[in-house]
Amino acid sequence: MAGSVDVGLGFTIDAKISVNGSYQYKVHNSHWQVFYITASDTYVNVR
Repeated sequence: MAGSVDVGLGFTIDAKISVNGSYQYKVHNSHWQVFYITASDTYVNVR
C-alpha cells in the first residue's frame, strides 16, 4: 500500500482499469490530483 484515505472522502472516478487481473479506479480530487485505488468492494464503497 502506498497510502490511504480517510473514511468519507469523495473522489471523481475517471476510469476503471485492469492491472494484472485486478481492477483499480483511476480517480481525481478537487485539485485534479490523480490517484489509483483498489476497486475491491471490501475497501471501496461506490455511490
